[in-house]
Parts: sequence; structure tokens; C-alpha cells
Amino acid sequence: MSGTAAAQAIPILVAPILSRIYTPEEFGVFYLFSALAAILLVVSTGRYELAVLLPKKEKEAFHVLGMALVTATLFSIATLIIVVILNQQICTLVGEASMAKWLYILPFYVLAAALYNSFNYWHNRNKRFALLTKSKFVLSLGNAATRIGLGFLQWGTAGLIIGSLVAQILGFLYFLFPILKTDRAFVTDLKKTAMLEQGKRYSDFPKNMIAGSLFNTSSYQLPMILLNSIFMASIAGFYGLMQRIVRLPLAVIGKAFEEVFKQKASEEMNKFGHCRSIFFKTIKQLSLISLFPFILFFIIAPDLFRIVFGAEWEVAGLYARIFTIPFFIHFIVSSVSSVFYITEHTAWFTRSQFVQLALVLASFTFVYFYQKDAVVLMYLLAAAYTFAYCLMFILLLVIVNKTKPISEKTNK
Repeated sequence: MSGTAAAQAIPILVAPILSRIYTPEEFGVFYLFSALAAILLVVSTGRYELAVLLPKKEKEAFHVLGMALVTATLFSIATLIIVVILNQQICTLVGEASMAKWLYILPFYVLAAALYNSFNYWHNRNKRFALLTKSKFVLSLGNAATRIGLGFLQWGTAGLIIGSLVAQILGFLYFLFPILKTDRAFVTDLKKTAMLEQGKRYSDFPKNMIAGSLFNTSSYQLPMILLNSIFMASIAGFYGLMQRIVRLPLAVIGKAFEEVFKQKASEEMNKFGHCRSIFFKTIKQLSLISLFPFILFFIIAPDLFRIVFGAEWEVAGLYARIFTIPFFIHFIVSSVSSVFYITEHTAWFTRSQFVQLALVLASFTFVYFYQKDAVVLMYLLAAAYTFAYCLMFILLLVIVNKTKPISEKTNK
């Protein structure tokens, strides 16, 4: 967690610079690109990367990884073909004509991010936590340096999008070389039939986790698309900066906990048949370290955004204050959410994410037809996310408590 937090300090430190060399409108278009990429990303691998942790044998796990990589490559090729054929129609659908040229970058960004995420799970399985942390430095440095450099050259939205693409490529390459060096035997032993066998073994992941992950990602990314359509790019920019400055650091720190949690939880599941010990220990730790910072953030958020990012960004601080409670709950719940697929309760995850997406869409529907007020929308979205995260936590508690130890299963 400490290494990850240090890596995350880089984008936080450069954010005040970026907010002064890029406009809210340019950020709005970039966040629209990011939203489309995030939605495509969760589908690209068939969610097979999540199953890399599960096989007991390393050889089988590497074939699951191979399945994820092949699926991502084929998906990105298909995405590129669709972009070439339907470019203008997609721009019309998202309500932003300037996206036309950036859509051609989208498949390459999705592929680089998918490969990076897939390799991340392999290195996690092998407890290479130092490597995972260093990769975050590579991503952060590459992203920050490219964005600042292109920003001073007045590249506008191009600087933001190209900076993200460069960072993902650097991160993917940083993960690839250790595999080619340390895991070469697995690479040379990859077989099509074995990959297909593992794909069939973990077919529940594309069947259930794609839908659940798509619901989850859409509930976060659709607001960027809909805000741009209903209001204006600047509102989307305020909301996007708030999400990136607050949610991203929380997600990265939470991810550090999750990476250790899911590896340890997988071990406990294989050894004991349940993961209650690490689950409740992680919940307690996260609650203790985060409660006071969130209370303080609620008090100072608007002033903090105004001072750090400039007076025009104070609106983003007001939005951040509204979202403090859902941010707090999500920080805790997301760090242990891997219980859904470790225990193979993927259908439960899908249903919880469908509820979350439905609540988000209901919030936009109310505002669109009854009261087109951005602040009202923020309160509705905060309430929707809070309810969804509480529901998710209840489901995780049920799963953890009902999972029986191996000794009880053996006795039966």
C-alpha cells in the first residue's frame, strides 16, 4: 500500500499543473474517451484474467492467462473494424463530433490496457508485489510527463489522450519483460487446446462476470457520456476531475489492499474452504485508517479544490463533498469484492451491479425529464451509489458466512 500510495502521489502532484494548462472542456472530451475505453476494457478479455488466480497448477494458470490475451487481441481487432465503419454514427451517439479522430486510438488503448491488466493478475499470483508497485510508477511517470509536455505544446485534448496511451504501453512492456525472462518455460509451452480447455473450465467468467463488470463500469462511465449530452463539456469536466482526483487514488490504494487480499483469500479458500479471517481483518483495517481522512475531506473539499486546481474548479470540490459517503463505503467494499469470483459467486456480483446501473440511470432519467440541475443530479447519484455499495457489502457478508470449511464438507 505504501508503494502504491507513493506512485499515486505523482498524478496528484501534477494535477494542479494540468488543471491550468488544459480547460474543463478539454478534460470533458478526454473523460468521454476514457469512459468509452473503460466500458470496452471490461469486455475485452472475457474476464478470464480474474480466473488466473484460481488454478492450483501454475501451468494451468498460465493457459488461462493466454486465453485472456488472445481474447483481448481479437476483441481489439473487431473494435477497430467497427470504428472504421461506424465512426460518424458513434460520434453522433455520444454527442461529441470532435471524438471522430480519437476513436481510432480507442482499440489500441483498450488492447494495451487489457494486456497490462491480464499480466497484473499473473504477477499477483506469483506474489511479485514489488513489481506491481513499480509498474504503477512507470504508468504514473509516463502519463504525467507526456501530458505536461504536450500540454505546454498546446496539444489540447490530444495531450491528455496520447499521454494515457503512452502510459498503458509502458506499463504493458514493463510487465512483459519479466514474463519473457522468468516464465519463458510457460510461454514456450502454451498450447491452443490447453487454453481452450481452461477457457471451458472457467466459462462462468465470460458468462457472468462480463455482464456484472459491464454493469459496474457502465454505472461509473455512463455519467461522463450522459453529462456531456445533457449539460455541457465543462460539467463533465468538473465531474470527471472530481472522480479522477478522489476516486482514482482511493481505487489505487484499495487495489493495493485487494491485490494482497485476493491472493491470501485464494490461499485460504484452497486450504480451509473459506476466507473469513482475511475478510474481516481487511474490513477492520480499512475502516480504521480511512474514517478520519474522509471526515476531514468532507469539511475542506470545496476550498481544497479551489486552492489546488484554481478558482474555476471549485465546483468539482462541491461535487466531491456530496460524494464523500459513497467514496468511503466503496473504498472498503471494493477492496474485498474479489470474494465474488474467488468463491465463484459471479452471478451474485452481476445482480448487484445491475441494481447499481439501474439506480444511476434512474437518477439521470429523473433529472432529464423533471429538473435539469447538475447539483440535484449529484445528490441523486451519491444516494444511488451509497445504496448499491451497502447492498454489495451485505451480499459479501452472506457469502463469507455461508461458505463452509473443508472439514465440514468432508464430513458431509
